[in-house]
Amino acid sequence: MTGLPTFSVVICNYNYARFVGEAIQSALDQDYPKDKVQVIVVDDGSTDGSPAVYDAFVNDTRFLAVFQENRGQTAAVAAGVRVATGDYVCLLDSDDLFMPHKLARLAAHIESLGSLPDPLFLCHDLALDDISGAEPQRQKQTWFELVGIHALPDRFTLNHAPRHFPFSIPAGMVLERTLALECLNAIPGFDFRLGVDGILCPTALFKAGCVHYLREPLAAYRIHQNNEFATLVDGRYIPRFDPKVRAPKTLRFLELWVDGLSLSGEKRASALSYLRQLEHLNRQLPTSRALKRPLVQLALLEETSPDKVLQSNGAVQITSNQSDDAATELQQIAQAYETGIGEYIVFVRLGDQLDREFVERHIYLRQHGPLVAVSCSDVRLASQQGSLVSADVFRNSGAWKQPLQQVPPLATGLRDWVAPPMSACLFRRTAFLDRLFARRTSLPPALQSAGFWLVFQLAHHTGGALRILETLGTCRLPDGAAASYGYLSAPAGSDARLIDAPVLEAATWLGRFYREEQVLFRQWLPDAWHQRFVPWLTAQKKAGTKASLG
Repeated sequence: MTGLPTFSVVICNYNYARFVGEAIQSALDQDYPKDKVQVIVVDDGSTDGSPAVYDAFVNDTRFLAVFQENRGQTAAVAAGVRVATGDYVCLLDSDDLFMPHKLARLAAHIESLGSLPDPLFLCHDLALDDISGAEPQRQKQTWFELVGIHALPDRFTLNHAPRHFPFSIPAGMVLERTLALECLNAIPGFDFRLGVDGILCPTALFKAGCVHYLREPLAAYRIHQNNEFATLVDGRYIPRFDPKVRAPKTLRFLELWVDGLSLSGEKRASALSYLRQLEHLNRQLPTSRALKRPLVQLALLEETSPDKVLQSNGAVQITSNQSDDAATELQQIAQAYETGIGEYIVFVRLGDQLDREFVERHIYLRQHGPLVAVSCSDVRLASQQGSLVSADVFRNSGAWKQPLQQVPPLATGLRDWVAPPMSACLFRRTAFLDRLFARRTSLPPALQSAGFWLVFQLAHHTGGALRILETLGTCRLPDGAAASYGYLSAPAGSDARLIDAPVLEAATWLGRFYREEQVLFRQWLPDAWHQRFVPWLTAQKKAGTKASLG
């Protein structure tokens, strides 16, 4: 770039008529060549008279007003960037202010960086102004000091340890226009209506590979008690927004964004590593609680590439089991179960693949939801050739309607199947499963062959099941099998073939197991369960007998 760079300042406004004029004026009053400054206000459907404020600036050729129906902050910023012409885009919330020397200092700093290999993403420091009283009060602490950026190097990359928010809010964000445009065109504005910085900053970081810091307060973040995301209490900054509320959809978008970026092998490895750490950072327990993450065993029932099951959760044990060809399915599963030490276990079939956040999402939703013995999530379906058949199998079927649905013990019969394929289920190790696998050689042949079906039914009816309407893994469609809900809503074994549920044999065995393990059942299950179990078991035997006769 030769000569001074040009800047487009994008201000999005919704019903801040009392502030937006000052924001516009601060952007126009820069001690920077006027022909190199463009100020764009995107009005996001204001109803408070804001358009009348813009009339004071219409004769300034540097000023442009864009109007749209109310679609949220992210969509408004995107609309502004699409009409921007500057080399760089500076964002500004309609209740904040630029310092008069901001653009001049930016231009000097950009020149000092020299030629960069990637598009520029820069964040500068901000002053914090309390304007809730009669006179504005500037806080001693700056934004960088508040969020810890002051302790970071001048260039934060994907090779650094992730932090919750190592960025500025909009008034401190500067992006090369092409970078801003590419990121905003990809971000679904309807999913991220507010808090554009929370999604645009990490998106730009993954694309640019780093964020540069300019350690000067070049804008004022003004706090006036009506801010949507923060307030000041006795001079202390208090966030009003918990970013973890929208962390799941943010992480899902970032995973798709990283997967779609054209990156070198080294950069892709750095991006994926950072993403996995970021996923964990958003779900980890506070260290003050002195609680550790549970260890989860991923039991590969056939030789599978470890890349197929890489997880963002570091507390994962991967085991691979090559069973004898003559081993029944129950014996295969039992062997896998006994070779690990994890508190939880997932049995992974050949050809199936777990999303990077599979373990953390299951554990998080169980820790913050109902207590159950097994949880299961939605899946996408892939062909033998690796092409996508269905992105969200059970959501599309309509069979799973709630984001989280608890299925209590004994609420369904043995003929009913409430689970997805094997690789989408995470089991909690229990004394019941321990005893089942200890008895595996004495079970009838039909139950030996229907191993996973029996394991799920025992876990479900002694501890309950949780269905998670999130797609957290990919299951491979067996060669020749129809991609139908009839196939996917029925139990299948480790070889993906459908199982003819041995209801009568299972009911008979459960009755004997219950009698012989009375100490176990009485120790871990309440009286209410025992009162329901006997009539439930009688009904299962009748259903099994009727099916065998008919």
